[in-house]
Amino acid sequence: MNREAIKKEAKKWSKQGIITEQQLDEIVDLYPKRDRSFLLLTFAALFIGLGFLTFIASNWSWIPQIGKMTIILLFMIGFYVSGELIYRKKSKPVGLSFIVIGLFVFGAGIFLTGQMYNYMYFQAIPFLIWSLAGVALFIFYQHASLYVVSIVITTVGQLYSAFVYSDFNLGLFLVLLFAFGHYTYRQARYLYGYLFAISFMVQTMVLVFADGHDYYWLIIGSLVLYGLGSLVRKQGLNRPFRHVSLIAMFILGIFHVFLLGNSYFLDSIEFELIFLAIWIIILIPIVVMKTMKQEFSNMIELALFVPVFFVPYSDLLAMLVLFIYSLGMLLIGYKEEHYRKITLGTFAFLISTLIAYIHLAWAFLNKSLFFFLGGIILFILSFLLERKRREHKQDARGGNDE
Repeated sequence: MNREAIKKEAKKWSKQGIITEQQLDEIVDLYPKRDRSFLLLTFAALFIGLGFLTFIASNWSWIPQIGKMTIILLFMIGFYVSGELIYRKKSKPVGLSFIVIGLFVFGAGIFLTGQMYNYMYFQAIPFLIWSLAGVALFIFYQHASLYVVSIVITTVGQLYSAFVYSDFNLGLFLVLLFAFGHYTYRQARYLYGYLFAISFMVQTMVLVFADGHDYYWLIIGSLVLYGLGSLVRKQGLNRPFRHVSLIAMFILGIFHVFLLGNSYFLDSIEFELIFLAIWIIILIPIVVMKTMKQEFSNMIELALFVPVFFVPYSDLLAMLVLFIYSLGMLLIGYKEEHYRKITLGTFAFLISTLIAYIHLAWAFLNKSLFFFLGGIILFILSFLLERKRREHKQDARGGNDE
């Protein structure tokens, strides 16, 4: 729980005489106030860096080469040195914002220098160098703003490699796994966990499509991420890893509902038994691990990882999987009095109902009637589920917080 939620609950306990005012303050002090000012300063540095890039790009042609190199070096060194001085002597957030701008200038310098000397890149090498520079700065300063900027550079670089070169850059993936992976595991912050998990899924998607594999190999990447989330005991990692992998698989499940009923699409898929073998090899340890930890309620999450495209009527089975997951989360949430699971299950159930309605009713209902009935159904479901959720929240006196 965050500081404000704890403070709100502690005040209720104090009014009821459960704890004293002094104990209230001591409890609240256990949850330090989070400083998110770095986000604002990071965006400020981002806009200034983009302003520098656009200014240079629009006036680049008439500047002589020696002048171009001088501008790049002076601005880069100037921002780094001033950022370091401000960081050490005055304000750490402001100093870091200058260092972030220096990192952007460094990245711009890589591309502009290549353009200056007509150097042709056939891989995302500039992004790899830029990413390594960001990692080095993060290692030195250990600040969230540099982590955010550096992992974004790494992820965008992989996307750039996919769209421009139709290639998966192994170097950027290794930077993610070993450099960011090390500090993500070591510091175990929620922000780092979610960013790492998102970048991992994006880079896995590039690996699958750039190398010409069938889309269903994304299930393996998601299952690996989910397995890591189940394996690590640090809450700042297990929840982000599991959440991102489940969201990815829920979206893939929606994709299945609409496309797996298309015979043309199914005929274009080459089914590989090696996929099933790898899927089983990864799945079995996860099931064993959950059994040993007695996490039986979380087993329902594994339904989303079922490779439904291997069986007939796979679109209907995919729809059933979405409902099994949604209703399972709802039932488990109410049984365990787990507010987050109830909210997640409610939202997933509404989405699943909408997907099922569109898939089954679109072809034969009048379009006006389709939207009218769909709106009424969703409104009623939303009203009933929200009322049930509110009743549960009022009745509950506690609950497991994942």
